Amino acid sequence: MKRDMVDEGRVHLIGICGTAMAALACMLQRQGWQVSGSDTGSYPPMNGILARHNIAVLPGYDSERITPDLQLVVVGNVAARENPEVQKTLSLGLPYKSLPEVLWSEFLSAASVRVVVAGTHGKTTTSALAAWVLQAAGLEPSFLVGGLVNNFSANFQLGSKSLFVLEGDEYNAAFFDRRAKFHHYRPTHLLLTGLEMDHVDIFRDVGEIEAEFGRLIAAMPADGVIIAAADNQRLMRLLQNSPCPVLTYGTIIPGVDSQLVGFEPVETGSRLTVAGKDGSSFALATATIGRHNAENVLAVYLLARKLGIDREAIEKALTAFSGVKRRQEVIARKGETVYVSDFAHHPTAIDKTLQALAEHYPRRKLVAVFEPRTATSRQALFQNELAAAFGAADEVVIAPVYRGESISEDRRLATDKLAAEITARGVPATAAADVEEIFTRITAQGHEPWLVVIMSTGDFGGLFARIREFADGQR
Repeated sequence: MKRDMVDEGRVHLIGICGTAMAALACMLQRQGWQVSGSDTGSYPPMNGILARHNIAVLPGYDSERITPDLQLVVVGNVAARENPEVQKTLSLGLPYKSLPEVLWSEFLSAASVRVVVAGTHGKTTTSALAAWVLQAAGLEPSFLVGGLVNNFSANFQLGSKSLFVLEGDEYNAAFFDRRAKFHHYRPTHLLLTGLEMDHVDIFRDVGEIEAEFGRLIAAMPADGVIIAAADNQRLMRLLQNSPCPVLTYGTIIPGVDSQLVGFEPVETGSRLTVAGKDGSSFALATATIGRHNAENVLAVYLLARKLGIDREAIEKALTAFSGVKRRQEVIARKGETVYVSDFAHHPTAIDKTLQALAEHYPRRKLVAVFEPRTATSRQALFQNELAAAFGAADEVVIAPVYRGESISEDRRLATDKLAAEITARGVPATAAADVEEIFTRITAQGHEPWLVVIMSTGDFGGLFARIREFADGQR
């Protein structure tokens, strides 16, 4: 294995269309690498980013693409050892690394301040918000997050080499490295948004996830800082033996460094009242909506203050933040109906997202459309929790389980049962047969103002594109 023998030259990325992989491809190209990449399909939004950088996506996986002149092969975590391009890489003895290994060796190792945002929920919005606040304050951070940031029109930036903001995923790095990705990033400033069970394809139980986060915390430098969600008991237990100072935020636990004691939805976002540990309080305006995003704001506020940014500059940036694609994003309007796209897939995220939208749009009928698409949501693990997650909606439509045929019936989420359980809780719910039925249902609006939130981590069988075409009058 020659994984450490890397010089700039030709690099090939296996699984290039992943959100982070595509960003890495563009970053390497800007560093002077000649970049190629392959994937099973070229799909938005990252195919657009790659196209703007003139990086072609080679369809499928073909061993002939792996040639002896490659200086590096980046193996995405979608690629198993049996992948033909992986097999050719191994047989030729070419240098290969995982995405987090390359991020460390090429970018992060030079940064004296490494801000990593980790946690079950809120990573993308929090890391994007942190990057924007630091940018607006004139610090010009480098960053890589898991969604397209509207303020930057991309999910990455190569700015200051000494300051890097990164979304830290607990998912495994590659087939040859089953550790969580975030272990490679060696944060100096660690933001922890919470800890719950997720990723059943990787973790057997929440204890395994806690172990990964425990190792991340234990590896922090003594002169680092952790900013943590105090309302999450699992997280706070892990932080009892933190090797570095811990700053806390939340809404429930008193005596934290930054506590949300007041929340008011306003037309331009939200108005927060924040109390400090010393008993002082102040108002803070933000363009984000929802109490869950208010907590993300508190985390970023503590980070920015720690990095020497004054409150006035922080608030100015918060009010100018224009969000992240697929996170409470208004994608279309048609008549009296507003269509929103969101990435929520875990019961907690669904509950908080719907509560936020119901609070911000109180005079609209809230129709929640959910596609069970992730490894966790496709299984029956959260059957009961999901039934309780839609309480803020006025109506719910459940899509068929994505690739449900690949999961045995006893392990698969039962959508008919889920719809019945949601209905029994007082919210009318339907288990749809297919995307066509869903499209017909959510485009049959009359004069009643609707807010339709479509929750999926994928393209939902083309539903998002069809909604945009419908709203544009093309259908």
